[in-house]
Amino acid sequence: MKLNPLAGLLSLLVLACTSGLILAQEATTTTYTGTLSVFGNKLRLEVDMTKRGDNLTGALRSLDQGNVPLTTEKNVLTESELKFAVPKIGAQYAGTVSEDGKTVEGKFTQNGMKFELKLTKGKTGKAKAPDRIVLKEAWVGELNLGIMKPVMQFRIVTKNGNPALLFDSITEGVRGIEGTYTNDGSKMTFEVKAIKLKYEGELDDTGQMATGSWKQGGRELPLELKRQLTEYSSKNVWKNRPQRPKGPFPYDAQDVVFENKKAEVKLAGTLTIPKSDGKVPAVILISGSGPQDRDETLMEHKPFLVLADYLSRRGIAVLRYDDRGTNQSTGKFSTANTQDLATDAAAAIDFLKSNDRIDATKIGLAGHSEGGLIAPIVATDRDDVAFTVLMAGTGITGSEIITSQSEAMLRATDVPEDEIKLAVKLNRAAVEIALKNDDEESITSELEKAFDEIIDGLPDDEDKEETAKAIRAQIPLIAKQFSNDWMSYFLTYDPKPALRKLTCPTLFIIGSKDMQVLADLNLPAVTEAVKESGNTDFEAVEFEDLNHLFQKCETGALAEYASIEETINEAVLQKIADWISKRFVN
Repeated sequence: MKLNPLAGLLSLLVLACTSGLILAQEATTTTYTGTLSVFGNKLRLEVDMTKRGDNLTGALRSLDQGNVPLTTEKNVLTESELKFAVPKIGAQYAGTVSEDGKTVEGKFTQNGMKFELKLTKGKTGKAKAPDRIVLKEAWVGELNLGIMKPVMQFRIVTKNGNPALLFDSITEGVRGIEGTYTNDGSKMTFEVKAIKLKYEGELDDTGQMATGSWKQGGRELPLELKRQLTEYSSKNVWKNRPQRPKGPFPYDAQDVVFENKKAEVKLAGTLTIPKSDGKVPAVILISGSGPQDRDETLMEHKPFLVLADYLSRRGIAVLRYDDRGTNQSTGKFSTANTQDLATDAAAAIDFLKSNDRIDATKIGLAGHSEGGLIAPIVATDRDDVAFTVLMAGTGITGSEIITSQSEAMLRATDVPEDEIKLAVKLNRAAVEIALKNDDEESITSELEKAFDEIIDGLPDDEDKEETAKAIRAQIPLIAKQFSNDWMSYFLTYDPKPALRKLTCPTLFIIGSKDMQVLADLNLPAVTEAVKESGNTDFEAVEFEDLNHLFQKCETGALAEYASIEETINEAVLQKIADWISKRFVN
């Protein structure tokens, strides 16, 4: 589900992903430059479009947030248009090239928000060879932010033969922000001006550990760093995913494309089909909210890849697909609501019914989070859905989901009680305003009034001015989020009418420590609604100590998702496979 929009300040825009692009030396690169205006912030961007033969690749850099290259895909560069996408941060750009080819007018879109961006064409020349970076040492530590404990790394390197500092936020997947450093043998300083970060620490007698302070954005926190001669890897949460499928595979995997003709959208996905002499049952996986790829990739976890592998090994075909406008699928995700996405899932059913290796009478839907809303919508609109599996689906309105999850997520951490109460009050006020207004201007105006009233009620202490400043700074982002098409629909959507019509065999599962879809609110709501349909084959299961991703966890807090090695708990995989097999596998 959507995260609490008041959980933090906007992280702009290009610091969400840092996979570098290695360019072939024989390729030619054209650089485009522009300035993106985001809520008063001016971000200078450079876009490299590199062509070798018919292959077009690219890289996006923010000059004001550090030199952070972002691999781009789905690139288009013709005489009339320029398009590129950055799937890992859910961003894309589409623009029209001027007649003289010197400028591009278009829009940069991320997370449903659109910003005007004009690009100016620069020089075209031979693509540069990749930087030669050699690691000398790395300094690694865990920063205690209360709600999160991200792993931070400072790499001292030589870059093309010159000393340099590179900063990485390992847990967030941000790498390679350039900075400067000093080390006199007793004290060490790291400074990353692009993100206004400074670390000052004193070295111990061995020179292998530094104890000091992390200073950023007016905040100072203690941070202990340890020296190592290799990059952070021993507990690297981005690589340690033991459930990643490994061959040999007793099934065929096919890249497929199917069409939602009504929406004029082509959806790309992967179909895994067990090797069998007869026809097999199939399940379509429907992802949660936000633009998701076919594997529902999150923090290097790939839940749908793991689930598809497990089910296909049990004799069940699985279709998983990229959301519209994401990865290799066409269309626009930013303008789609839950009902629109349901038509994509319906198109997936039609596609599978034409496959002669699949039993058309045994095609079901398995939806996670928002996908658990979509599956009942599709199943009650047509009579050829054999079953549904609702994984952390909801039984209450979107407005109730957001207000309940915000408090639960904060209470799962060590955030002080007064901060929790303030955040809950702000969040509820924002939801109430969004329910009464649907345009950004009105929501902004009402938020300003409501938040000022809340600020006036805060204690008159030395922190009040800084707190007020932080709260007001979030208003533009909150207004953007609450006025987009998806959120407007989600806030008012009540899943119970569809659940009351759900008569096909249905399995509902949820984790007891799910902080995004709370079990104590949603499990009874879903159960009661489905039973009203007269459904004679309905089962609801609450798994102890599992979070929203169905991982074994301690608190259920979002900060744990990345550090947990497990992608989906084995008991959940087995339950889903057993439940489907009992009914549909011969």
